[in-house]
Amino acid sequence: GARSAVFAPLKNIGTIIIDEEHSQSYKQESHPKYNAIDVAIERSKYHNAKVILGSATPSLETYARAKKGVYKLLELRNRVNNRPLPKVEIIDMNKEKNKTSYFSKKLTEMIKDRLEKQEQIILLLNRRGYASFVTCSNCGYVEKCPNCDITLTYHKSSNTLRCHYCGYGNKRIETCPECKEQAIKELGVGTEKVEEEINNLFNCRTIRMDFDTTSTKGAHEKIIEKFKNHEYDILLGTQMIAKGLDFENVTLVGVINSDTSLMIPNFRSSEYTFQLLSQVAGRSGRGNKEGNVIIQTHNPEHYAIELSKTHDYISFYEKEMKIRKELSYSPYYYMTNIKVISKDYDKAKEESNKVGSFLKINLKNSIILGPTVCSVFKVNNLYRFNIIIKYKKEDDLYKTLNYLQEHYKSINNVDIDIDFNPINI
Repeated sequence: GARSAVFAPLKNIGTIIIDEEHSQSYKQESHPKYNAIDVAIERSKYHNAKVILGSATPSLETYARAKKGVYKLLELRNRVNNRPLPKVEIIDMNKEKNKTSYFSKKLTEMIKDRLEKQEQIILLLNRRGYASFVTCSNCGYVEKCPNCDITLTYHKSSNTLRCHYCGYGNKRIETCPECKEQAIKELGVGTEKVEEEINNLFNCRTIRMDFDTTSTKGAHEKIIEKFKNHEYDILLGTQMIAKGLDFENVTLVGVINSDTSLMIPNFRSSEYTFQLLSQVAGRSGRGNKEGNVIIQTHNPEHYAIELSKTHDYISFYEKEMKIRKELSYSPYYYMTNIKVISKDYDKAKEESNKVGSFLKINLKNSIILGPTVCSVFKVNNLYRFNIIIKYKKEDDLYKTLNYLQEHYKSINNVDIDIDFNPINI
């Protein structure tokens, strides 16, 4: 089931299987915050049951525990039916002559080849919408969400600009509100724009699978079924197509821009990138035909991209663990994230400084980072400041955080949000 299935009122549990255990979706980030894996482990103790954490690309925390003997490590060294892993080729987009196309020369040729052979293709672009933002080419004005500190994404199918944080939307503007020139243009690329280019370049049937096309009940299953029945030649989608799908006739996977997840401001960005590329590569060549994968990037020498070419999880794990150790990040340290939130900017700033000072005084065995503004500073008209606590053993942690939580229940116009072992910071 979904992550909430871990709470199912079963009385005689023998095994709990967490498939694709590395997935961020097991962590619920809204209240009540919980990680389904932690809940599963606690339930297994009560029922004396087994928990199986399955993944081709385990999270660093899970693999580190397996290496230390906290978990028992069971390895599947061969692909199902002993099929060979697909051949992965990395394309340096900096060297491409055609700078206007989202498709490299190699990927274009391979798509045409597969279409001629009546084989199917999966294309990944982990960004939905038509364009990342709209801007004025005359004065540089950028259309932003009035409620959030984020640019609005242009969706061509509905001709709207939408915020992917609060849901705000309005019609696309033609005239710049600042300089009054008709110089508005779209920048950045999303799945809608790539779908348009596919239809211009290739004579094929394309179906798009992202949040916008799967928002209605049963849409997800319908798209998968239609693609499985070869009603479509190309499946284009965001990360939701990267794992768990099994199509025998798919012999080519193309990653349009593998740098999207690499550039997010998160210490786990390299891990997410390696996992995403490895998982989507696994969609190719699952039947009797040989599979190929094309990864397009502007950072071909980055270890997360380089090691995904050889499906080398162990080398990636060792490289990433060295960096995590040097920077005192998980799994070497536990982490707790505190957000101080208010409708009043000055109040949020003032209270976050107080919280930061209080933590530094009371948590002697911890590293306190911040306060700093959150990467998305304003969401739904609420200003947000961030404080990170790193610790190996901190006896006073719960007492200190409980005090803060109780204290801010009585403070008007300020909320405090505490997240243990956060996925996103």
